[in-house]
Amino acid sequence: MKTFFNRFKSAIVALSGGADSAAVLKLVSEHLPLENILAVTCVNSHVFRYEIENARLIADTICINWKPFYIDYDDNFIKNGEEKCYYCKKSILAHINIIKESEKFDVIFDGTNLDDLNDYRPGVKAISEYNVLSPLKELRLTKADSFQIVNKVFKNIYFHDESCIATRILNKHIQTEDIVKIEKIEDKLRDTYPGIRVRVGDNIKVEFKKLRKLDKTDIEFLEKIIKFHYADKHIQINY
Repeated sequence: MKTFFNRFKSAIVALSGGADSAAVLKLVSEHLPLENILAVTCVNSHVFRYEIENARLIADTICINWKPFYIDYDDNFIKNGEEKCYYCKKSILAHINIIKESEKFDVIFDGTNLDDLNDYRPGVKAISEYNVLSPLKELRLTKADSFQIVNKVFKNIYFHDESCIATRILNKHIQTEDIVKIEKIEDKLRDTYPGIRVRVGDNIKVEFKKLRKLDKTDIEFLEKIIKFHYADKHIQINY
């Protein structure tokens, strides 16, 4: 680990507010001078607000400068095709790369971990295009390793295993109206039902990344919260 980080004098960390990028920021802070590290976070509407607040708290906890930023959405992201994650990641990294070049940082780090290699992730192509390095992957650290690191340091921050709001929108263009509704719904349900995904298309599909047995009361509660925002849609709960 020392050999890996000592190649660099300064670094930008793409800090999403999740466990992986938080773990990367912590590792970087142990090997580079704190004044030579910058944490940056995209704060567009498709990013959960609680994760943005997490990012601010993470950087503050270990005394790292934090910079929030907005991007211009690529039309191909808005169209919500299979490669939307690539176009989103590309727009984000393009902006971070401008910061890197203008402020003369050596490298951009992201939070890709070893387990991510087992999934199809269109955004990986953008990471390669901008020469972003992934310390967790390079050091063969997994998601479990990330949680082990962050749980020791960020004791007052709760990390969910999250993906952005745009991944919840199916078979139609990404619209601000849906983003706002989905965030309000999941904010009310996330702590009670960890790993919940409320996917919006012609109908509503509710999924759980972590298995949890639901009873009649659970189902009625879920339907009540969702129907408040999507009264005209059929709700399918998968568990």
